Amino acid sequence: MEKLYKTWAEIDLAAVRENIAKIRERLGRGVGLLAVVKADAYGHGMAQISRAALQAGASWLGVSNIYEAMKLRRSHPGARILILSAGMAGHAGAIVRHRVTPVVCSAEMLEALARAAAKARRTVDVHVVVDTGMGRIGIWHEGAFDFIRRARRTPGVRVEGLSSHFACSADRDLSFTKLQLDRFRRLIAACARARIRFPLTHIANSGAFLGLPSSYFNLARIGVMLYGVYPSREVIKSIPLRAALTLKTEICFLKRVPPGRSISYCRSYITYRDTRVATIPIGYGDGYCRLLSNRGEVLVRGQRAPVVGNITMDQTMVDVGHIPGAQVGDEVVVIGRQGGNEITVNEVADLTGTIPYDVMCAMGKQVQHRIYRGR
Repeated sequence: MEKLYKTWAEIDLAAVRENIAKIRERLGRGVGLLAVVKADAYGHGMAQISRAALQAGASWLGVSNIYEAMKLRRSHPGARILILSAGMAGHAGAIVRHRVTPVVCSAEMLEALARAAAKARRTVDVHVVVDTGMGRIGIWHEGAFDFIRRARRTPGVRVEGLSSHFACSADRDLSFTKLQLDRFRRLIAACARARIRFPLTHIANSGAFLGLPSSYFNLARIGVMLYGVYPSREVIKSIPLRAALTLKTEICFLKRVPPGRSISYCRSYITYRDTRVATIPIGYGDGYCRLLSNRGEVLVRGQRAPVVGNITMDQTMVDVGHIPGAQVGDEVVVIGRQGGNEITVNEVADLTGTIPYDVMCAMGKQVQHRIYRGR
């Protein structure tokens, strides 16, 4: 079979299952795991990652919107799916039809869900989302108690869960995270005094999972760590993870370049010695950030090769003059391990001044060909 793709991602599903097993062991009995698979599972492939997560014991899958939920429902008809972002009233009918669970934080959404539930002659489960300091979606914690009571009185709606989201749980300083947790606990206590209890309560994400075990309650939402990546360099890496993603390409052209020659657009790199420069068919159009120009490195024959010149839309040049035997057709690792060397998602994020989530989503969105291993 012809190999017509130029750049591809290899996804290790066994690594995902292994990471989940370690996470579940830390969570302990009585705490469920919601696997966050939004944004096409951070670029890893939503259907395949969801299957691996459920096999490994995840009890919920988390998506961003109704469109992702509908796609996931087709591949996983029996899965419990939570929409993590605020939905619009026009989505209420689809939410009820596809038996997915939304977070709610507005009277308009409650009313729309009530109408859709009545029309379908069903009850829809919802999770009330409370803003304890994230400043995104959610009812402000000061007014959440009244909203919860209203939601509980809404016909056709069952309040199954109460949730919130941390703003900076992956930071070294957890003081604001602890303040958010205290606000959340105070709301739960106020509800308990009014004899209001929730089958599910959740606020913990990957950062809180590592640094704040008191935030687990009975469900934890874990995203980036499923894929073997820590949410930041500041977190305590208290459990070992195995990266699931390897991004590969290959040398498509190679030539000797004398000293004093410029490489790529804007002549941002001038060779200082006689060397060999390889062209690889990946660029910013494939999600390989242009900010890696003259800064990034790739792996060729197990050695690091620096990016030289400006990265272009679909091609990047790397200096391989120090790598004996490098030739056209050699496999190039852009992210991942080759031999004894590794280029991590966090390393690429640091070089481009962003976060690992951004790196994975950008590349996952653009690199269409994926090979799944460890099924």
